[in-house]
Amino acid sequence: MSTPTPPVTAITLGVRDVGRSTAFYTDGLGFPLINAIPGEITFVQIGPGLMLALWNVASMPSEYGAVGHGELAPPMSLGHNVADADTVRRMYAAAVAAGAEPVNPPTDQEWGGTSACVADPDGFRWDFVFNPAFSVGSDGSVRGV
Repeated sequence: MSTPTPPVTAITLGVRDVGRSTAFYTDGLGFPLINAIPGEITFVQIGPGLMLALWNVASMPSEYGAVGHGELAPPMSLGHNVADADTVRRMYAAAVAAGAEPVNPPTDQEWGGTSACVADPDGFRWDFVFNPAFSVGSDGSVRGV
C-alpha cells in the first residue's frame, strides 16, 4: 500500500547563506540531506513526504517576485511536535549549539505541555513542543491541538 502524496510537500525559506543554513538544519537539527546545489539551494527531509528548501534569498525574486529580510523576524514559525519534555530541552540545546538564537527557553506551559523557541540563522522561528494531547491518526489526521 503506497502513501498518498501530501498536498503540501515543500516549505521554502529564503536564506542569506545556504551553506550555513544547510549545516544548521542537517548537523544541528539532524534533518537528512536530500539534494544540494552549493550556494543556491538545499533540500532536507523534515517529515513523511515533506521537505524544507533552503533557497538563496537573492535568487528567489526570479520565481517569487520581490522578497527579502526586514528588521523584524519573519511572521512565521515552524513547529516540531515531540514525544516528551526532555526532547524539547534536547532539541533547544542542540539548536542553540548549532547557532540558533534563543527566543524562549524550554517552559512548562499552563496547558500541560512544554515548549521552547529559537531563531535559525536567518531569523525563522522554530517552536519545539511537547503537547500530551497531540497525536496523528493512522489516516494522517492531526488531533489534540
